[in-house]
Amino acid sequence: MAELNQRTDAILRRLVRRDARQSLRKVMAKSRPEDVAAAMEHLTYNEQKRLFRMVEESEYAAEILANMGDDGAQHVVTGMDEDQLVTLLEYMDPDDATDLVAVLPVDVRVRVLAALGESDDATEVRSLLAWPSDSAGGIMSPQVFKVHHLASCGDAIRALQQSHEELETVFYLYVMDDYDKLVGVTSLRSVLTHPANTPIKHVMGADVISVSPLQDQEEVARVVARYDLMAVPVVDEDRRLLGIVTVDDVVDVIREEAAEDMMRMAGVDEDADLANRSVLHQARHRAFWLMATIIGGVAMAEIVGQFEESLQKVAILAGFIPVIMGMGGNVGIQSATIAVRGLATGHVQIGGALSFIWREARVGILLGILFGLMVGGYGLLRFYDQPMLGPSVALSIMLAIMLAGMLGASIPILLDRLGVDPAIATGPFVTTGVDIIGVIIYFNVAKLLMGI
Repeated sequence: MAELNQRTDAILRRLVRRDARQSLRKVMAKSRPEDVAAAMEHLTYNEQKRLFRMVEESEYAAEILANMGDDGAQHVVTGMDEDQLVTLLEYMDPDDATDLVAVLPVDVRVRVLAALGESDDATEVRSLLAWPSDSAGGIMSPQVFKVHHLASCGDAIRALQQSHEELETVFYLYVMDDYDKLVGVTSLRSVLTHPANTPIKHVMGADVISVSPLQDQEEVARVVARYDLMAVPVVDEDRRLLGIVTVDDVVDVIREEAAEDMMRMAGVDEDADLANRSVLHQARHRAFWLMATIIGGVAMAEIVGQFEESLQKVAILAGFIPVIMGMGGNVGIQSATIAVRGLATGHVQIGGALSFIWREARVGILLGILFGLMVGGYGLLRFYDQPMLGPSVALSIMLAIMLAGMLGASIPILLDRLGVDPAIATGPFVTTGVDIIGVIIYFNVAKLLMGI
């Protein structure tokens, strides 16, 4: 199936670039909307619009929009007739419709919401727009199956049969009290496998795992993963059920956050769109991050210049600078990456920060001893006329790797404590900083041990 999807993806891209309209319509007629949406992500905005205009069925078009990224969907609907846009929104689930409405220009959004009227779906879209887009409230679906705590399993099944068309998914049945507060949860399987006259309260669990509407989407994803849930309820401070976040939304969150962290760790715009961002835009954004490397390089030149006299006496010292920088930088990146990942998954907690940093320091010490002895031994055997060169290199590598491990582990934790995204800790800034520290250690150790 994955192979088929990739082939459809490639065929659609090739046909749209040839402007083969008749062939495109035939392929789309046999393709799932998810595959068409995936193909459109690789096209320019103009190509996306051209392809989307060939979709004749509104429900199919709505499915494509629901599976596209925000940027692509926004450009596809830009300039679209508002009546057509309203029709598409009516075919979409409220949470997907909310995502699309949220990226519309304010004036268009107001007119579209007015055109949607006062239907239940329109009311749900308006309520979802009130929450931040990256919160539990922003990604939840308001379509939830509720059942009264005095109902029986048979009552629940009959109610579900009557309202199944209004529900997106039914993983769990949420049990409410007389005041419409969430008091329990049970699975659909439990209801179906018990006698019809069994009271719901006898098959429900009273300890309900839930999240608040303002909880960050990453925290929601961690809750779903930790408790192995198919959906998690979103409740307000009075335990009133607002909606649910389903596992498919959590998968989207994990994918988006992972891509965003990866881009930030590389010092690249997390909103980078290879097909549509101009070369100038991408160069300008990358230049800001790479400026740290330029500044670090200039600082490095100044530091090396301070030890010019030492280099003149023992020129071979310069030959080991790349080794010191490379080892320290790589260990720093490894530790920072582990820390960033640990913070994202919850395996690294602020309360246990010291133990984590100390563990990374010990790893750095062991690696430093191993590689220090290797490179130092080489220096001692190869440059035997400088008997203290090998020990200087060995000790420098040990110290540089140990400090790099500690810095790489501690900086993401510090940034997280300050409310800054820790993913930037593995970017050019930290790498350059570790390089500078390594060179300073190297020259000072050499000066001390070699007496130069």
